[in-house]
Amino acid sequence: MKRIFLTIAALAWLGLVFFTPYAVALNLPKCVLTDCNCSDFATQPEAQAVFDLFVEDFFQLDKDSDGRVCTSLPSSLNTKRGEPEVSELAQPKLSSELLLKKQIKFGNPSDADTDLNNYLIPKEQFVISYNCSRNLANWVSWMVDASYLGEVERANDFRRDPDVPCYRVTPRDYTRSGYDRGHIAPSADRDSSKEDNSATFLMSNMMPQSPSNNREVWRELENYERELVELGNEAVYIVAGPLGNAGTIKNGVVIPESTWKVILVVGADGTPTETIAVNIPNNESVKHTDWQDYLTTVDEIEALTGYDFFEELPDEIETVLESRVMSK
Repeated sequence: MKRIFLTIAALAWLGLVFFTPYAVALNLPKCVLTDCNCSDFATQPEAQAVFDLFVEDFFQLDKDSDGRVCTSLPSSLNTKRGEPEVSELAQPKLSSELLLKKQIKFGNPSDADTDLNNYLIPKEQFVISYNCSRNLANWVSWMVDASYLGEVERANDFRRDPDVPCYRVTPRDYTRSGYDRGHIAPSADRDSSKEDNSATFLMSNMMPQSPSNNREVWRELENYERELVELGNEAVYIVAGPLGNAGTIKNGVVIPESTWKVILVVGADGTPTETIAVNIPNNESVKHTDWQDYLTTVDEIEALTGYDFFEELPDEIETVLESRVMSK
């Protein structure tokens, strides 16, 4: 307690010179220069943002040590007086309109809905099937075309996803775990706007990846996907996620044994032309290897995961494309 008090005191003393500009830039409440409590915040997300900013719980906001603070505060300021707030466990919209949106154009691989281990989280930038028993996505689905590619800088604002209906993984859960906070839908696939890029840093879009997996083979495949668009293809449709259980990091976030991805390439004339599928070991054995060393078929990934990819394709096209291994 004494150490926390001295730290807060030091922040307050140095605040006018060093910390105040950052507090203003980040739109933080003034209490960060003295001592915050829940009454200093208008909404729970505002309190959560301050809590997540610091490595330790300097202001002792997390009374029950579950990583979620000031839960008695409203989730937003948009609730009308006299109307009940929408439950955190409210069911996601499952309209046919959603299923036609471009991020999930060719189908819902696991028929995700309101099952907490197959929970559909639709976003403008991608669609997630979330698994509460693993604190991890089952899969993330998204598409890339020229409209998504730009020069916006990485947001790097890793944070909880408020749409997750169970424990909301925090950036701290990965601290000193030996694993990267690995993007499933990559930041560079959404760099035409700040809002889109920021969305990729939600923790629901992360999985624990070994450094060599994340920074080498996985990243190199991501670069290749964008090259396919830059070379004149209309779009690529991607589904990716974790496979297996190699243990857990903090708060039961499952470490996958491998990371898989399936890609449907749509040519300039709008015709599906090719599929690419990989299943990459999530350990340091992949160091200095190539993503093409892990090529397989979409059919094989379906057999491993139990999912049905690109089911909205005509059967005759789906059968041919999903049985092929991409030629190197």
